[in-house]
Amino acid sequence: MASLKDIKRHITAVRQTQKLTKAMNMVAAAKLRSTQGRTERLKDYANEFDRLLGEIGRRSGSVLADFLKPPKGSGKALIAVFSSDRGLCGSFNSGIFSVTDRLILELRGRGLDPSLYVIGRKARDYYSRRKVDIRASHLGIMSDVNFQLGRSIAQDLVSAYVDDDPVCEVHLVYTRFESLNRHPAQASFFLPLDGGKENLPAEVSGAAPAEQSSQHIDYLMEPPAEDLLKDLVGRALNIKIYRAFLESVTSENAARMQAMDNATNSCKDIIESLTMAYNKARQTAVTNELLDIVNGAEALKG
Repeated sequence: MASLKDIKRHITAVRQTQKLTKAMNMVAAAKLRSTQGRTERLKDYANEFDRLLGEIGRRSGSVLADFLKPPKGSGKALIAVFSSDRGLCGSFNSGIFSVTDRLILELRGRGLDPSLYVIGRKARDYYSRRKVDIRASHLGIMSDVNFQLGRSIAQDLVSAYVDDDPVCEVHLVYTRFESLNRHPAQASFFLPLDGGKENLPAEVSGAAPAEQSSQHIDYLMEPPAEDLLKDLVGRALNIKIYRAFLESVTSENAARMQAMDNATNSCKDIIESLTMAYNKARQTAVTNELLDIVNGAEALKG
């Protein structure tokens, strides 16, 4: 049995860990509050923007030719993976890696050669140890997400698709924020614009199909639809990357807050268990001392 001194030292160490996990929980909660509102507002804006783009696209699809290349039987596919730069966020990164691994196998099964565009240190470290080509990586940028950063990455992905002929598909893998306790990882098509419906199986993305509205609004457009699309398509792709950024950061903070809350509760349970063991050991020591005194007294009488 451990000595009283060892148990007391263990209790002190666990209490220090509990203070640390509680502080990290509070920091994650503060960061979550700063991004959750932005994420919720952007969701409504992005959904309405996609609907408007679809209405305009129905009238003129010729401008979208560069973004609607027909899928090829062979070639390269680019996967943009959004992970965290730091750990201690539960199963956040493992969910991303699981979806990415399944997507890589699915692309290879269709005769494509996948490469990665990595955002986040954890994904870079994970796939640098595996036989997957990492085309580019961005580290240490998840703490300062802004629209300019999202636009820069969107331009890189669009350039790889439009200018690099062997790249025939571009995918995104990120964590979709639904609630504090639910933030599943998903894969979605980035380019071609209409590629997701035909090529990506539901078991890879794990996402429910989007509801399609059968109601069309008759807009009066000025300038013509063709001119509007030239500007709106680029904006739509920028918004999609920015949304993936925001949802990933919000989900990471929610996962870290939940993980630190669980760790704090576990520390509390360990402290209670150790305190009970300490009390039992101290009671045993006191009892033994009393027995020694009684035995010594009896020996003196004899």
